Amino acid sequence: MSRSVKLVGTSAARIYTLRNNDPAFRQAWDEAEEIAADRLEQEAWRRAVEGFEEPVVSAGKLVLDEDGNAVMIRRYSDLLLIRLLQAHRPQKFDRRVAPATGKLSGLDVDVRPMLLAKLAQLAQHIAAEEAPLLEHEPLKKADAEPAPTREDA
Repeated sequence: MSRSVKLVGTSAARIYTLRNNDPAFRQAWDEAEEIAADRLEQEAWRRAVEGFEEPVVSAGKLVLDEDGNAVMIRRYSDLLLIRLLQAHRPQKFDRRVAPATGKLSGLDVDVRPMLLAKLAQLAQHIAAEEAPLLEHEPLKKADAEPAPTREDA
């Protein structure tokens, strides 16, 4: 808000006064907030389903390929995916909503195709990754021996 106030050369107090006293200004404000929320939701969908590129960092340094370009990996936001499912299908994915509740007003989005695509992308991503370093380390003697049972005592 402070950036907007500076751009128009007024004060926050004046803006809130306009919002509280001018119905047309209040409606424009509410419409601007809806547009911003729509853009945020679109970005959340993109990050959750399409993913985003992130540079690979190892030992605090950027990993570069043979040509000197940063090696990139595609990441996905499972948290955003869960939140979007809770928002669009609360009766199925939000534990706080009773299954008997009705549908969300005006929202009937089938996310199954997107979820299947996401699962396929994650499977490809996992298959392309190398095994974790710990899998290659031999087991310590303590880890290799089974834990004593009641019968052993």
